[in-house]
Amino acid sequence: MNKKNELKNYMIPDALEKQEHLSFETILKLMHDPDRIFPNGISERPPSNFIDLMNWTNDNFGSFLTKGDILNKFVHNRIIIDGQFLCFCEENEITVECLFKDSIISWKTDHDYEKFFAQGVFLIKSKGLELLHSALFHKGNQNEDEISFFVLVSNKNYEAYIKLRNEFDAWVQQRDRSNLHIRVVDGEDIPYTKDSTWEELFLPEDDKAEIKNLVSGFLASKDFYLQNKIPWKRGILLYGKPGNGKTSIIRTIISEYNFKPVTIIAGANDDSVREAFSYAEQQSPSLLYFEDIDSLFEKGVDISTFLNLMDGISTKNGLLVIATANDINKLKSNITDRPSRFDRKFEIPLPNQEMAYIYIKRWFGNLLTSAKCRELAKYAEKCDFSYAYLKELYISSMFEALAHNRKIPTVKDVHNALNRLVKDKNILNKGKTISTDKYFK
Repeated sequence: MNKKNELKNYMIPDALEKQEHLSFETILKLMHDPDRIFPNGISERPPSNFIDLMNWTNDNFGSFLTKGDILNKFVHNRIIIDGQFLCFCEENEITVECLFKDSIISWKTDHDYEKFFAQGVFLIKSKGLELLHSALFHKGNQNEDEISFFVLVSNKNYEAYIKLRNEFDAWVQQRDRSNLHIRVVDGEDIPYTKDSTWEELFLPEDDKAEIKNLVSGFLASKDFYLQNKIPWKRGILLYGKPGNGKTSIIRTIISEYNFKPVTIIAGANDDSVREAFSYAEQQSPSLLYFEDIDSLFEKGVDISTFLNLMDGISTKNGLLVIATANDINKLKSNITDRPSRFDRKFEIPLPNQEMAYIYIKRWFGNLLTSAKCRELAKYAEKCDFSYAYLKELYISSMFEALAHNRKIPTVKDVHNALNRLVKDKNILNKGKTISTDKYFK
């Protein structure tokens, strides 16, 4: 993968919103044509009844389409006239003209731009395609406010219309995928950068190679799955004590591959989980991940709902589902012992002495001798220090040095930082004390 070339195709959210910005010039261009003439005028629009609205659109605006072919009405129209669709049309030399203005709804984005959605009747034309798109406000059967979406298109243009719709769907999906944000259902999306690599990931080499091959194989085997009528999905369960790299593995996969990452907020409910699966399927191939899945079920998500979404009747294609758990024993066997749910399970262990030594050398570099790093690694293994603890040791050592007007930590600074971490760990261990007296003398 050439990440340098790949990154040039990404647009940050601010750039996307700016591109879709509703400007005064955009409104005028879309909604106003002083030369447009309606020879027979426009009859009064029906206030309700979906069928009446379709017939009214046909009677008043059908003449703008080429004569000689039967017009068909299609209700299932996934297009709306907004900044995103207008960008797509501009890129593909498609014209959009407003024949009847109903209303414009607009709202501010997170970056203080304006997005909009225009209602009315619109003539959409390109080479080999013409159709009428309608989005009309009316009162429904229960007198509730509704917007009716439909298109009028001839038999001759039907295939071109379907092609346009599919191309727009693919274009939207690509833009969404190129937005370097993790989609968080019911929460704020999280920005990320593609800055993690397998080489930098601290993990036993056998496990790292196996996970790497599993993910790469999943992406490369789409045709195999589909040809054999097997749902193109895989499930991975990562478990083990906190602070040893479960989240780092997910971050690396997001960085190294072209997945759309999707997750949910803490305390999510069944509806959030359903929406996460639905969105992830639309973004195929996607990485759908659930951190601390053991607590997810403890806090209200129904396990049967989750299992039905994992391997229910509907086909799940293009989903790599990863879940993390601190304690696999808290999970029921219908989660852990069913391959079609989580096909592979990996225990992410505490660092052994050698891994701890390599990690300590990475952070402390030349600040400590190799002998001191070896001593510290031996101690870290004895005390069950996670990688998170070892990283915090370096950070605390730096703060200790800064507190004494030193730019570089001394051995004494490291020792003081270590004592604080051990004190914290002794509290967590509820009386099982650890001594640091024989280290860093």
